[in-house]
Amino acid sequence: MNKNILRKIGLTDSELEIYLDIVKHGESLASEIAPRIKISRTYIYDSLQNLISKGLIVYVIKNGRRYFKALEVEKLLEYLDEKKEEIEKQKKDVLDLIKELKVFQKPIREKPIVEIFEGKEGLKTILNDIVKQGKDIVAWGATDRIKNYLPEWFLERYVKEKVKKRIETRQFYVEGEKTLEGPGYILKAVSKEFSNPVTFGAYADRIIIFFWSEIPIIIRVKNKNIANSFRKHFEFLWKKIK
Repeated sequence: MNKNILRKIGLTDSELEIYLDIVKHGESLASEIAPRIKISRTYIYDSLQNLISKGLIVYVIKNGRRYFKALEVEKLLEYLDEKKEEIEKQKKDVLDLIKELKVFQKPIREKPIVEIFEGKEGLKTILNDIVKQGKDIVAWGATDRIKNYLPEWFLERYVKEKVKKRIETRQFYVEGEKTLEGPGYILKAVSKEFSNPVTFGAYADRIIIFFWSEIPIIIRVKNKNIANSFRKHFEFLWKKIK
C-alpha cells in the first residue's frame, strides 16, 4: 500500500498509521490501537481527535469507554473535496491581499533587479514566467538539457501554453545538439565550437542565463534597457547567420 498518498492529502505519519489500523481492525479502544502500531498511548489521543475533525473516524461509547471506528473509506474523497474548497477560498483571500499589498509595493526601475534560482523549482519558475509575460523569446545555446531536470508532462504543457499565447521562440543551437521543439520554434544552427554548458535568452524585459550543472542555476536580470541591448545583438547575429 502506498502510504504516501495519505501523506499527500494531509495526514501525518501517526494519523495515517492509526487510520489504517482502525480500517483494518474495526472498532477499537485507544489502548488497543497504541500497541498494534507501536505508538505511546500518551500521544495517540491528539491524532485520534484530528482524524475525527477530518471526518474520517468517529467514536461510539460502550460501557463508558470510547471505541473508535472508521467511516466508509470513500470519506477520503469528501475530505479531499473539502480541502480543495478551503484552498480555493484561501487563494481568493490571498488574491485580495495581493491587491492591497500592490498599493504599497513600488517597483524599482532605475537599476537592474538580479535574481538567482536553483534546481527544478527555479526552472519551473522561469518557464511559468515566460508564459505569464506572453512575449516572444530569443535565445543563444538552445538545448533540450532541461529534460534532465523537469518531467515531460510539464514541458509539454509549457509548449502548449506558449502556442495558446502565440509566443514565438527564435533560438541558435549548436550543430548536433537537440533542442525543445514544437509550434512557434524557429531554430538556426551554429558551429560546434560554440558548444558550452550555458544558455542565454531574453523575453519581455528580462535576461536569463541558464548554467546546466548538476543542480541547474538560473540568473534572471530584470531591466528593459539590458533586455533590449541583448535583443539588438541577437537580431544582428540572426541576420548574419543563415
